[in-house]
Amino acid sequence: SRVIMPRGHQSKLRTRGKRRQAQGDTHSVQGAQPSQSSHAAPTTQGSQRAPSTSTGAIAASGRRAPSGAEGQDEGGPSSSSARARNERSQRVRLTSRVIMLSQFLMYKYEMQRQITKREMLKFINKRYKEHFPEILRRTSEYLELVFGLDVKKVDSKVKNYALVSKLDLPNNGRVRAGRGLPKTGLLMTLLGVILLKGNCATEKEIWEFLNMMRVFAGRKHLIYGEPRKLITKDLVKLKYLEYRPVPNSDPPRYEFLWGPRAHAETSKIKILEFLAKVNDIVPSALSCLYEEAVRREKGQHRKDFSHAKYWIRVHSQSNKNIKINEMDEQFLLYKYKMKQPITKADMLKIVKQKYKDQFPEILKRAAERIEIVFAADVKEVDPITQSYALVSKMDLPNDGRVCGRKGLPKTGLLMTLLGVIFLKGNRATEEEIWEFLKTMRVFAGKKHFIYGEPRKLITKDLVKLKYLEYRQVPNSDPPSYEFLWGPRAHAETTKMKVLEFLAKINDTDPSAFASRYEEALRDEEERAQAIDAARAGSSAT
Repeated sequence: SRVIMPRGHQSKLRTRGKRRQAQGDTHSVQGAQPSQSSHAAPTTQGSQRAPSTSTGAIAASGRRAPSGAEGQDEGGPSSSSARARNERSQRVRLTSRVIMLSQFLMYKYEMQRQITKREMLKFINKRYKEHFPEILRRTSEYLELVFGLDVKKVDSKVKNYALVSKLDLPNNGRVRAGRGLPKTGLLMTLLGVILLKGNCATEKEIWEFLNMMRVFAGRKHLIYGEPRKLITKDLVKLKYLEYRPVPNSDPPRYEFLWGPRAHAETSKIKILEFLAKVNDIVPSALSCLYEEAVRREKGQHRKDFSHAKYWIRVHSQSNKNIKINEMDEQFLLYKYKMKQPITKADMLKIVKQKYKDQFPEILKRAAERIEIVFAADVKEVDPITQSYALVSKMDLPNDGRVCGRKGLPKTGLLMTLLGVIFLKGNRATEEEIWEFLKTMRVFAGKKHFIYGEPRKLITKDLVKLKYLEYRQVPNSDPPSYEFLWGPRAHAETTKMKVLEFLAKINDTDPSAFASRYEEALRDEEERAQAIDAARAGSSAT
Protein backbone atom coordinates (compact mmCIF):
# COMPACT_ATOMS: atom_id res chain seq x y z
CA SER A 1 0.00 0.00 0.00
CA ARG A 2 1.09 3.56 -0.63
CA VAL A 3 1.74 6.22 1.95
CA ILE A 4 1.82 9.99 1.65
CA MET A 5 5.32 11.40 1.53
CA PRO A 6 6.70 14.83 2.34
CA ARG A 7 6.79 16.89 -0.82
CA GLY A 8 10.28 17.04 -2.27
CA HIS A 9 11.62 14.39 0.13
CA GLN A 10 13.19 12.24 -2.61
CA SER A 11 14.92 15.28 -4.08
CA LYS A 12 16.11 16.25 -0.63
CA LEU A 13 17.75 12.86 -0.13
CA ARG A 14 19.57 13.11 -3.45
CA THR A 15 20.93 16.57 -2.72
CA ARG A 16 21.59 16.32 1.01
CA GLY A 17 25.32 16.76 0.51
CA LYS A 18 24.92 19.77 -1.78
CA ARG A 19 22.51 21.95 0.10
CA ARG A 20 20.57 22.11 3.32
CA GLN A 21 16.87 22.84 3.30
CA ALA A 22 15.04 24.59 6.10
CA GLN A 23 12.44 23.36 8.54
CA GLY A 24 10.62 20.67 6.55
CA ASP A 25 8.56 19.82 3.54
CA THR A 26 4.91 19.29 2.97
CA HIS A 27 3.35 15.94 2.09
CA SER A 28 2.64 14.35 -1.25
CA VAL A 29 1.41 10.95 -2.36
CA GLN A 30 4.36 8.64 -2.97
CA GLY A 31 5.21 8.60 -6.62
CA ALA A 32 3.64 12.00 -7.27
CA GLN A 33 5.76 14.71 -8.90
CA PRO A 34 7.93 16.28 -6.19
CA SER A 35 7.61 20.03 -6.06
CA GLN A 36 9.70 22.75 -4.48
CA SER A 37 9.18 23.13 -0.74
CA SER A 38 8.85 26.43 0.99
CA HIS A 39 10.37 26.78 4.42
CA ALA A 40 10.41 29.17 7.33
CA ALA A 41 8.24 32.18 6.73
CA PRO A 42 10.38 35.18 5.76
CA THR A 43 10.48 38.14 8.10
CA THR A 44 8.03 40.71 6.80
CA GLN A 45 8.32 44.39 7.50
CA GLY A 46 5.22 46.02 8.94
CA SER A 47 3.84 48.17 11.70
CA GLN A 48 2.92 45.08 13.73
CA ARG A 49 4.48 41.69 14.14
CA ALA A 50 3.09 38.45 15.55
CA PRO A 51 5.28 36.95 18.27
CA SER A 52 8.01 34.55 17.19
CA THR A 53 6.17 31.52 18.60
CA SER A 54 3.59 31.72 15.83
CA THR A 55 6.26 32.42 13.22
CA GLY A 56 8.21 29.38 14.34
CA ALA A 57 5.03 27.29 14.36
CA ILE A 58 4.36 28.10 10.71
CA ALA A 59 7.93 27.13 9.86
CA ALA A 60 7.92 24.01 12.03
CA SER A 61 4.64 22.71 10.66
CA GLY A 62 6.37 20.57 8.07
CA ARG A 63 4.14 22.02 5.33
CA ARG A 64 4.96 24.45 2.58
CA ALA A 65 4.23 28.11 3.03
CA PRO A 66 1.16 29.57 1.29
CA SER A 67 1.70 29.35 -2.44
CA GLY A 68 2.23 32.33 -4.64
CA ALA A 69 5.81 33.47 -4.25
CA GLU A 70 7.01 30.45 -6.16
CA GLY A 71 5.53 31.99 -9.29
CA GLN A 72 8.62 34.15 -9.81
CA ASP A 73 10.40 33.58 -13.10
CA GLU A 74 14.09 32.83 -13.03
CA GLY A 75 15.78 34.93 -15.66
CA GLY A 76 12.99 35.43 -18.18
CA PRO A 77 13.74 36.81 -21.66
CA SER A 78 15.07 40.37 -21.73
CA SER A 79 11.97 41.46 -23.64
CA SER A 80 9.66 40.63 -20.69
CA SER A 81 7.15 43.42 -20.27
CA ALA A 82 6.94 45.69 -17.25
CA ARG A 83 3.37 44.43 -16.80
CA ALA A 84 4.57 40.85 -16.33
CA ARG A 85 7.16 42.02 -13.77
CA ASN A 86 4.47 44.00 -11.94
CA GLU A 87 2.20 40.95 -11.81
CA ARG A 88 4.99 38.83 -10.35
CA SER A 89 5.76 41.54 -7.82
CA GLN A 90 2.07 41.71 -6.86
CA ARG A 91 1.95 37.92 -6.32
CA VAL A 92 4.99 38.09 -4.08
CA ARG A 93 3.53 40.97 -2.04
CA LEU A 94 0.20 39.16 -1.60
CA THR A 95 1.99 35.98 -0.54
CA SER A 96 3.95 37.90 2.08
CA ARG A 97 0.62 39.20 3.45
CA VAL A 98 -0.79 35.65 3.52
CA ILE A 99 2.21 34.56 5.60
CA MET A 100 1.81 37.56 7.90
CA LEU A 101 -1.90 36.94 8.37
CA SER A 102 -1.30 33.21 9.05
CA GLN A 103 1.14 34.13 11.83
CA PHE A 104 -1.24 36.76 13.23
CA LEU A 105 -4.24 34.39 13.33
CA MET A 106 -2.20 31.65 15.00
CA TYR A 107 -0.97 34.19 17.57
CA LYS A 108 -4.59 35.22 18.31
CA TYR A 109 -5.58 31.55 18.50
CA GLU A 110 -2.67 30.75 20.83
CA MET A 111 -3.58 33.69 23.08
CA GLN A 112 -7.29 32.73 22.79
CA ARG A 113 -8.30 36.22 21.73
CA GLN A 114 -11.07 37.47 19.47
CA ILE A 115 -10.33 38.02 15.75
CA THR A 116 -11.90 40.91 13.84
CA LYS A 117 -11.64 41.94 10.20
CA ARG A 118 -10.56 45.41 11.30
CA GLU A 119 -7.56 44.00 13.20
CA MET A 120 -6.58 41.79 10.27
CA LEU A 121 -6.68 44.72 7.85
CA LYS A 122 -4.64 46.84 10.23
CA PHE A 123 -2.08 44.08 10.59
CA ILE A 124 -1.55 43.41 6.87
CA ASN A 125 -1.85 47.14 6.00
CA LYS A 126 -5.12 48.76 4.89
CA ARG A 127 -3.81 49.45 1.39
CA TYR A 128 -4.43 45.72 0.76
CA LYS A 129 -8.15 46.12 1.57
CA GLU A 130 -9.34 45.28 -1.96
CA HIS A 131 -7.21 42.11 -1.89
CA PHE A 132 -8.39 41.08 1.60
CA PRO A 133 -10.90 38.38 0.45
CA GLU A 134 -8.15 36.63 -1.56
CA ILE A 135 -5.58 36.97 1.26
CA LEU A 136 -8.06 35.58 3.81
CA ARG A 137 -9.06 32.72 1.49
CA ARG A 138 -5.46 31.62 0.97
CA THR A 139 -4.68 32.01 4.67
CA SER A 140 -7.73 29.88 5.52
CA GLU A 141 -6.62 27.13 3.14
CA TYR A 142 -3.16 27.09 4.70
CA LEU A 143 -4.37 26.93 8.32
CA GLU A 144 -6.80 24.16 7.36
CA LEU A 145 -3.99 22.03 5.90
CA VAL A 146 -1.37 22.71 8.56
CA PHE A 147 -3.41 22.81 11.76
CA GLY A 148 -6.77 21.25 10.81
CA LEU A 149 -8.50 24.57 11.57
CA ASP A 150 -11.38 26.24 9.75
CA VAL A 151 -11.68 30.03 9.72
CA LYS A 152 -15.34 30.71 10.57
CA LYS A 153 -17.23 34.00 10.57
CA VAL A 154 -19.15 34.04 13.86
CA ASP A 155 -20.70 37.53 13.79
CA SER A 156 -21.42 39.11 10.41
CA LYS A 157 -22.40 42.47 11.97
CA VAL A 158 -19.06 43.24 13.63
CA LYS A 159 -17.19 40.84 11.32
CA ASN A 160 -15.77 38.60 14.03
CA TYR A 161 -13.99 35.36 13.14
CA ALA A 162 -12.91 32.25 15.02
CA LEU A 163 -10.59 29.35 14.29
CA VAL A 164 -12.50 26.08 14.81
CA SER A 165 -10.89 22.64 14.98
CA LYS A 166 -12.04 20.05 12.39
CA LEU A 167 -12.21 17.38 15.09
CA ASP A 168 -13.56 17.67 18.61
CA LEU A 169 -10.18 17.45 20.33
CA PRO A 170 -10.22 19.00 23.83
CA ASN A 171 -9.47 22.72 24.15
CA ASN A 172 -10.36 23.33 20.48
CA GLY A 173 -7.54 21.16 19.17
CA ARG A 174 -4.86 21.88 21.76
CA VAL A 175 -5.43 18.51 23.56
CA ARG A 176 -4.33 19.89 26.93
CA ALA A 177 -5.73 22.94 28.74
CA GLY A 178 -4.09 26.36 28.53
CA ARG A 179 -2.30 27.97 25.64
CA GLY A 180 -0.70 26.16 22.77
CA LEU A 181 -1.19 25.21 19.14
CA PRO A 182 -3.73 22.73 17.73
CA LYS A 183 -2.76 19.13 17.04
CA THR A 184 -5.71 18.40 14.73
CA GLY A 185 -3.68 18.64 11.51
CA LEU A 186 -1.22 16.00 12.75
CA LEU A 187 -4.03 13.72 13.92
CA MET A 188 -5.83 13.91 10.57
CA THR A 189 -2.57 13.18 8.76
CA LEU A 190 -1.90 10.15 11.02
CA LEU A 191 -5.42 8.87 10.37
CA GLY A 192 -4.61 9.21 6.66
CA VAL A 193 -1.37 7.20 7.01
CA ILE A 194 -3.26 4.46 8.87
CA LEU A 195 -5.94 4.44 6.16
CA LEU A 196 -3.40 4.29 3.32
CA LYS A 197 -1.60 1.44 5.08
CA GLY A 198 -4.73 -0.71 4.99
CA ASN A 199 -6.44 0.59 8.16
CA CYS A 200 -3.52 -0.48 10.34
CA ALA A 201 0.00 1.01 10.47
CA THR A 202 2.92 -0.39 12.45
CA GLU A 203 4.67 1.87 14.95
CA LYS A 204 7.77 1.68 12.74
CA GLU A 205 5.81 2.96 9.72
CA ILE A 206 4.33 5.82 11.75
CA TRP A 207 7.73 6.97 13.01
CA GLU A 208 9.31 6.65 9.56
CA PHE A 209 6.61 8.98 8.30
CA LEU A 210 6.92 11.41 11.23
CA ASN A 211 10.71 11.53 10.82
CA MET A 212 10.16 12.73 7.25
CA MET A 213 8.15 15.60 8.77
CA ARG A 214 11.15 16.22 11.08
CA VAL A 215 9.16 15.01 14.08
CA PHE A 216 11.22 12.67 16.28
CA ALA A 217 10.44 10.57 19.36
CA GLY A 218 11.96 12.08 22.49
CA ARG A 219 12.66 15.44 20.84
CA LYS A 220 10.29 18.24 21.85
CA HIS A 221 8.49 19.80 18.88
CA LEU A 222 7.34 23.43 18.81
CA ILE A 223 3.77 22.48 17.87
CA TYR A 224 3.36 18.88 19.04
CA GLY A 225 5.38 18.89 22.26
CA GLU A 226 6.83 15.44 23.02
CA PRO A 227 5.51 13.47 20.03
CA ARG A 228 5.72 9.96 21.55
CA LYS A 229 3.57 10.98 24.52
CA LEU A 230 1.12 12.76 22.20
CA ILE A 231 0.48 9.82 19.86
CA THR A 232 0.91 6.81 22.20
CA LYS A 233 -0.77 8.27 25.29
CA ASP A 234 -2.74 11.52 24.83
CA LEU A 235 -4.50 10.66 21.56
CA VAL A 236 -4.94 7.04 22.70
CA LYS A 237 -6.46 8.13 26.04
CA LEU A 238 -8.84 10.41 24.09
CA LYS A 239 -9.75 7.36 21.92
CA TYR A 240 -8.74 8.98 18.61
CA LEU A 241 -6.03 6.37 18.10
CA GLU A 242 -5.74 2.74 19.16
CA TYR A 243 -2.21 1.58 20.06
CA ARG A 244 -1.88 -2.16 20.57
CA PRO A 245 0.65 -5.01 20.38
CA VAL A 246 0.89 -6.79 17.01
CA PRO A 247 -0.59 -10.27 17.59
CA ASN A 248 2.03 -13.02 18.06
CA SER A 249 4.97 -10.63 17.58
CA ASP A 250 8.21 -11.66 19.28
CA PRO A 251 9.89 -9.43 20.29
CA PRO A 252 6.72 -7.37 20.89
CA ARG A 253 5.87 -4.80 18.21
CA TYR A 254 3.03 -2.28 18.19
CA GLU A 255 0.57 -0.90 15.65
CA PHE A 256 -1.85 2.02 15.31
CA LEU A 257 -5.52 1.92 14.26
CA TRP A 258 -8.31 4.47 14.24
CA GLY A 259 -9.88 4.83 17.67
CA PRO A 260 -13.66 4.92 18.28
CA ARG A 261 -13.78 8.74 18.48
CA ALA A 262 -12.04 9.03 15.11
CA HIS A 263 -14.70 6.75 13.60
CA ALA A 264 -17.42 8.83 15.29
CA GLU A 265 -16.15 12.32 14.36
CA THR A 266 -14.81 11.84 10.84
CA SER A 267 -14.93 9.38 7.95
CA LYS A 268 -12.57 7.81 5.44
CA ILE A 269 -13.98 10.05 2.71
CA LYS A 270 -13.23 13.19 4.76
CA ILE A 271 -9.70 12.01 5.56
CA LEU A 272 -9.05 11.19 1.88
CA GLU A 273 -10.37 14.63 0.91
CA PHE A 274 -8.02 16.20 3.48
CA LEU A 275 -5.04 14.22 2.11
CA ALA A 276 -6.02 15.14 -1.44
CA LYS A 277 -6.15 18.83 -0.52
CA VAL A 278 -2.73 18.59 1.13
CA ASN A 279 -1.32 17.00 -2.01
CA ASP A 280 -3.17 19.13 -4.59
CA ILE A 281 -4.89 16.11 -6.14
CA VAL A 282 -8.48 14.85 -6.36
CA PRO A 283 -9.58 12.15 -3.86
CA SER A 284 -10.23 9.70 -6.74
CA ALA A 285 -6.48 9.80 -7.53
CA LEU A 286 -6.32 7.38 -4.60
CA SER A 287 -8.77 5.32 -6.64
CA CYS A 288 -8.92 1.97 -4.81
CA LEU A 289 -9.12 3.57 -1.39
CA TYR A 290 -11.63 6.15 -2.59
CA GLU A 291 -13.96 3.47 -4.00
CA GLU A 292 -13.62 1.40 -0.83
CA ALA A 293 -14.35 4.47 1.32
CA VAL A 294 -17.47 5.25 -0.72
CA ARG A 295 -18.71 1.65 -0.41
CA ARG A 296 -18.04 1.60 3.33
CA GLU A 297 -19.69 4.98 3.79
CA LYS A 298 -22.86 3.74 2.08
CA GLY A 299 -23.12 0.79 4.45
CA GLN A 300 -21.87 2.59 7.53
CA HIS A 301 -24.45 5.40 7.38
CA ARG A 302 -27.28 2.92 7.95
CA LYS A 303 -25.43 1.37 10.90
CA ASP A 304 -24.64 4.78 12.36
CA PHE A 305 -28.25 5.97 12.18
CA SER A 306 -29.64 2.73 13.65
CA HIS A 307 -27.06 2.98 16.48
CA ALA A 308 -28.07 6.59 17.07
CA LYS A 309 -31.74 5.62 17.28
CA TYR A 310 -30.91 2.82 19.74
CA TRP A 311 -28.74 5.15 21.83
CA ILE A 312 -31.51 7.75 22.06
CA ARG A 313 -34.07 5.07 23.06
CA VAL A 314 -31.78 3.66 25.74
CA HIS A 315 -30.54 6.99 27.12
CA SER A 316 -33.69 9.13 26.85
CA GLN A 317 -34.61 9.58 30.48
CA SER A 318 -37.92 11.40 30.87
CA ASN A 319 -40.22 13.99 29.41
CA LYS A 320 -38.71 16.36 31.94
CA ASN A 321 -35.26 15.96 30.36
CA ILE A 322 -36.73 16.44 26.87
CA LYS A 323 -38.19 19.73 28.07
CA ILE A 324 -34.76 20.71 29.43
CA ASN A 325 -33.24 20.07 25.98
CA GLU A 326 -35.93 22.29 24.44
CA MET A 327 -35.28 25.02 27.05
CA ASP A 328 -31.59 25.05 26.11
CA GLU A 329 -32.45 25.11 22.40
CA GLN A 330 -34.90 28.01 22.83
CA PHE A 331 -32.35 29.89 24.93
CA LEU A 332 -29.65 29.47 22.24
CA LEU A 333 -32.03 30.73 19.57
CA TYR A 334 -33.11 33.68 21.71
CA LYS A 335 -29.48 34.71 22.24
CA TYR A 336 -28.85 34.26 18.50
CA LYS A 337 -31.92 36.33 17.64
CA MET A 338 -30.83 39.13 20.00
CA LYS A 339 -27.20 38.82 18.80
CA GLN A 340 -25.96 38.35 22.35
CA PRO A 341 -22.98 36.21 23.45
CA ILE A 342 -23.74 32.65 24.62
CA THR A 343 -21.85 31.25 27.61
CA LYS A 344 -21.98 27.91 29.37
CA ALA A 345 -22.70 29.71 32.67
CA ASP A 346 -25.84 31.29 31.18
CA MET A 347 -27.02 27.96 29.75
CA LEU A 348 -26.52 26.17 33.08
CA LYS A 349 -28.72 28.83 34.75
CA ILE A 350 -31.47 28.02 32.25
CA VAL A 351 -31.26 24.22 32.59
CA LYS A 352 -30.39 24.43 36.32
CA GLN A 353 -27.10 23.60 38.03
CA LYS A 354 -28.36 20.19 39.17
CA TYR A 355 -28.17 19.06 35.52
CA LYS A 356 -24.51 20.14 35.25
CA ASP A 357 -23.28 16.54 34.81
CA GLN A 358 -25.71 16.02 31.93
CA PHE A 359 -24.92 19.35 30.28
CA PRO A 360 -22.70 17.93 27.46
CA GLU A 361 -25.52 15.61 26.35
CA ILE A 362 -28.17 18.35 26.67
CA LEU A 363 -26.06 20.73 24.58
CA LYS A 364 -25.29 18.03 22.00
CA ARG A 365 -28.96 17.23 21.44
CA ALA A 366 -29.96 20.90 21.32
CA ALA A 367 -27.17 21.50 18.78
CA GLU A 368 -28.37 18.57 16.63
CA ARG A 369 -31.89 19.96 16.49
CA ILE A 370 -30.70 23.50 15.72
CA GLU A 371 -28.55 22.09 12.91
CA ILE A 372 -31.49 20.23 11.38
CA VAL A 373 -34.07 23.01 11.75
CA PHE A 374 -31.94 26.11 11.15
CA ALA A 375 -28.81 24.71 9.41
CA ALA A 376 -26.69 26.47 12.04
CA ASP A 377 -23.79 24.85 13.88
CA VAL A 378 -23.16 25.43 17.59
CA LYS A 379 -19.43 26.25 17.81
CA GLU A 380 -17.26 26.86 20.88
CA VAL A 381 -15.38 30.10 20.11
CA ASP A 382 -13.53 30.67 23.39
CA PRO A 383 -12.56 27.66 25.55
CA ILE A 384 -11.46 29.86 28.49
CA THR A 385 -14.76 31.74 28.92
CA GLN A 386 -16.64 28.73 27.49
CA SER A 387 -18.55 30.93 25.07
CA TYR A 388 -20.38 29.65 21.99
CA ALA A 389 -21.78 31.00 18.73
CA LEU A 390 -24.31 29.77 16.17
CA VAL A 391 -22.69 29.72 12.72
CA SER A 392 -24.82 29.46 9.57
CA LYS A 393 -23.93 26.65 7.11
CA MET A 394 -24.21 29.12 4.21
CA ASP A 395 -23.17 32.74 3.83
CA LEU A 396 -26.67 34.22 3.87
CA PRO A 397 -26.73 37.91 4.91
CA ASN A 398 -26.92 38.66 8.65
CA ASP A 399 -25.63 35.18 9.46
CA GLY A 400 -28.68 33.47 7.98
CA ARG A 401 -31.36 36.00 8.87
CA VAL A 402 -31.49 37.32 5.23
CA CYS A 403 -32.86 40.75 6.13
CA GLY A 404 -32.98 42.79 9.32
CA ARG A 405 -30.69 42.72 12.31
CA LYS A 406 -32.81 40.43 14.45
CA GLY A 407 -34.69 37.25 13.67
CA LEU A 408 -34.05 33.57 13.17
CA PRO A 409 -31.90 32.01 10.41
CA LYS A 410 -33.53 30.92 7.14
CA THR A 411 -30.63 28.68 6.13
CA GLY A 412 -32.47 25.47 7.10
CA LEU A 413 -35.34 26.25 4.75
CA LEU A 414 -32.93 27.17 1.94
CA MET A 415 -30.95 23.92 2.36
CA THR A 416 -34.20 21.96 2.34
CA LEU A 417 -35.42 23.72 -0.84
CA LEU A 418 -32.10 23.05 -2.55
CA GLY A 419 -32.57 19.40 -1.60
CA VAL A 420 -36.08 19.25 -3.07
CA ILE A 421 -34.84 20.86 -6.30
CA PHE A 422 -31.96 18.36 -6.51
CA LEU A 423 -34.21 15.35 -5.84
CA LYS A 424 -36.64 16.57 -8.52
CA GLY A 425 -33.91 16.40 -11.15
CA ASN A 426 -32.21 19.78 -10.51
CA ARG A 427 -35.40 21.74 -11.14
CA ALA A 428 -38.74 21.77 -9.30
CA THR A 429 -41.99 23.37 -10.40
CA GLU A 430 -43.52 26.04 -8.17
CA GLU A 431 -46.42 23.67 -7.54
CA GLU A 432 -44.03 20.95 -6.29
CA ILE A 433 -42.28 23.41 -3.99
CA TRP A 434 -45.51 24.63 -2.39
CA GLU A 435 -46.83 21.07 -2.01
CA PHE A 436 -43.67 20.25 -0.10
CA LEU A 437 -43.79 23.43 2.02
CA LYS A 438 -47.39 22.69 3.01
CA THR A 439 -46.19 19.43 4.60
CA MET A 440 -43.96 21.67 6.76
CA ARG A 441 -47.00 23.84 7.64
CA VAL A 442 -45.59 26.71 5.59
CA PHE A 443 -48.21 28.44 3.41
CA ALA A 444 -48.02 31.22 0.81
CA GLY A 445 -49.46 34.48 2.18
CA LYS A 446 -49.47 33.24 5.78
CA LYS A 447 -46.78 34.75 8.00
CA HIS A 448 -44.51 32.14 9.55
CA PHE A 449 -42.80 32.49 12.94
CA ILE A 450 -39.37 31.71 11.47
CA TYR A 451 -39.63 32.46 7.74
CA GLY A 452 -41.84 35.56 7.71
CA GLU A 453 -43.91 35.79 4.50
CA PRO A 454 -42.74 32.62 2.68
CA ARG A 455 -43.67 33.66 -0.89
CA LYS A 456 -41.59 36.84 -0.64
CA LEU A 457 -38.72 34.91 0.95
CA ILE A 458 -38.41 32.24 -1.75
CA THR A 459 -39.50 34.13 -4.90
CA LYS A 460 -37.83 37.47 -4.15
CA ASP A 461 -35.33 37.57 -1.27
CA LEU A 462 -33.51 34.30 -2.01
CA VAL A 463 -33.74 34.96 -5.76
CA LYS A 464 -32.30 38.47 -5.38
CA LEU A 465 -29.44 36.98 -3.33
CA LYS A 466 -28.87 34.47 -6.19
CA TYR A 467 -29.37 31.38 -4.01
CA LEU A 468 -32.43 30.39 -6.04
CA GLU A 469 -33.39 30.92 -9.67
CA TYR A 470 -37.11 31.46 -10.28
CA ARG A 471 -38.13 31.42 -13.94
CA GLN A 472 -41.02 30.72 -16.26
CA VAL A 473 -41.18 27.16 -17.60
CA PRO A 474 -40.34 27.41 -21.34
CA ASN A 475 -43.39 27.36 -23.66
CA SER A 476 -45.85 27.04 -20.75
CA ASP A 477 -49.35 28.38 -21.47
CA PRO A 478 -50.79 29.52 -19.13
CA PRO A 479 -47.41 30.51 -17.63
CA SER A 480 -46.04 28.23 -14.94
CA TYR A 481 -42.81 28.71 -12.99
CA GLU A 482 -39.96 26.58 -11.70
CA PHE A 483 -37.07 26.81 -9.23
CA LEU A 484 -33.40 25.95 -9.82
CA TRP A 485 -30.23 26.40 -7.80
CA GLY A 486 -28.83 29.93 -8.13
CA PRO A 487 -25.13 30.69 -8.72
CA ARG A 488 -24.42 31.42 -5.03
CA ALA A 489 -25.89 28.05 -4.02
CA HIS A 490 -23.50 26.34 -6.46
CA ALA A 491 -20.63 28.41 -5.04
CA GLU A 492 -21.32 27.94 -1.31
CA THR A 493 -22.51 24.35 -1.03
CA THR A 494 -22.49 21.08 -2.97
CA LYS A 495 -25.02 18.43 -3.94
CA MET A 496 -23.36 16.04 -1.49
CA LYS A 497 -23.64 18.46 1.44
CA VAL A 498 -27.31 19.12 0.68
CA LEU A 499 -27.94 15.38 0.35
CA GLU A 500 -26.25 14.75 3.71
CA PHE A 501 -28.42 17.48 5.25
CA LEU A 502 -31.60 15.85 3.84
CA ALA A 503 -30.44 12.44 5.08
CA LYS A 504 -29.97 13.81 8.60
CA ILE A 505 -33.47 15.35 8.53
CA ASN A 506 -34.98 12.05 7.35
CA ASP A 507 -32.93 9.86 9.69
CA THR A 508 -31.45 7.94 6.78
CA ASP A 509 -28.18 7.93 4.84
CA PRO A 510 -27.34 9.81 1.62
CA SER A 511 -26.98 6.60 -0.40
CA ALA A 512 -30.69 5.90 0.24
CA PHE A 513 -31.22 8.49 -2.53
CA ALA A 514 -29.44 6.09 -4.89
CA SER A 515 -29.32 7.88 -8.28
CA ARG A 516 -28.83 11.31 -6.70
CA TYR A 517 -26.05 9.96 -4.50
CA GLU A 518 -24.12 8.83 -7.57
CA GLU A 519 -24.70 12.22 -9.20
CA ALA A 520 -23.48 13.97 -6.03
CA LEU A 521 -20.30 11.86 -6.04
CA ARG A 522 -19.65 12.82 -9.68
CA ASP A 523 -20.26 16.47 -8.79
CA GLU A 524 -17.70 16.25 -5.95
CA GLU A 525 -15.10 14.82 -8.30
CA GLU A 526 -15.78 17.42 -11.02
CA ARG A 527 -15.46 20.23 -8.46
CA ALA A 528 -12.15 18.83 -7.21
CA GLN A 529 -10.84 18.55 -10.79
CA ALA A 530 -11.92 22.13 -11.53
CA ILE A 531 -10.11 23.42 -8.43
CA ASP A 532 -7.03 21.41 -9.39
CA ALA A 533 -7.10 22.85 -12.92
CA ALA A 534 -7.56 26.39 -11.59
CA ARG A 535 -4.58 26.00 -9.27
CA ALA A 536 -2.47 24.64 -12.11
CA GLY A 537 -3.52 27.59 -14.29
CA SER A 538 -2.76 30.19 -11.62
CA SER A 539 0.68 28.72 -10.92
CA ALA A 540 1.47 28.79 -14.64
CA THR A 541 0.71 32.53 -14.98
